[in-house]
Amino acid sequence: MRTRLTATTVCVSDTGSVRARNEDRFFAGPHFFGVADGMGGHTLGDVAAQYAVDKLGGALGDLERASGEAEEEAVISAALARAATSITEHVDGEFLNTQTLVAGIGPTAGTTVAGVYLGRAPLIFHVGDSRVYRYRDGDLRRLTRDHSLVQEMVDVGQITDAEAHVHPQKNIITRAVGTYGPPEVDFSPAMLAEGDFVLCCTDGLHDELTDYEIAMILLKAVNMDEAVHLLRDEALAAGGHDNVTIVLAHMGYEH
Repeated sequence: MRTRLTATTVCVSDTGSVRARNEDRFFAGPHFFGVADGMGGHTLGDVAAQYAVDKLGGALGDLERASGEAEEEAVISAALARAATSITEHVDGEFLNTQTLVAGIGPTAGTTVAGVYLGRAPLIFHVGDSRVYRYRDGDLRRLTRDHSLVQEMVDVGQITDAEAHVHPQKNIITRAVGTYGPPEVDFSPAMLAEGDFVLCCTDGLHDELTDYEIAMILLKAVNMDEAVHLLRDEALAAGGHDNVTIVLAHMGYEH
């Protein structure tokens, strides 16, 4: 008897060719998986990303006990709010201890996050420009909308998706989890079926490769392990300007 969707996951995370350290993190389980991208232009981005995945992981029990989608959303929002508080406290303490705070400039750190919870019905959540995609029968569909300046420009018709991909301001995000107050999380139902693949990734992948290029790599890969490593390798070959983190999940049913 089919009950709920469950995921088999394969993951990869790489520092890339330019960054000094990897500020990305990921989490992956049969019902809860995703990525976090600590912002490289901020201090302690890796710490911010780690807090996000830790707080989300710690909320899994509450998610499993949730009575429906509204409660699941509340649990995830609360976990990310706790992450934001922990990031703020950590950053404040770090700067107080080192006394490196420049007058008039507050210390900042933050992270994007994107993931999926496979509860009674699959639920997508994200903050920032990390993404969730669905790959089904050769078709790749983006399931999240970036919280970014260029996405807002696309939405009003100022630029096209193709222009956004190469825009000099494509890395300016409009939401994050961190030292900016309570995070605003977007949720959406995920129309997933047995046999679907779900791809969660940081912008180190989708900034380097177009959606078409990602789809073609998934099409030619013979298995999931090859798929994530081909995606990683192509992102590095395209420049590897940022950390690259990928969680690829295959949907099946519990019996």
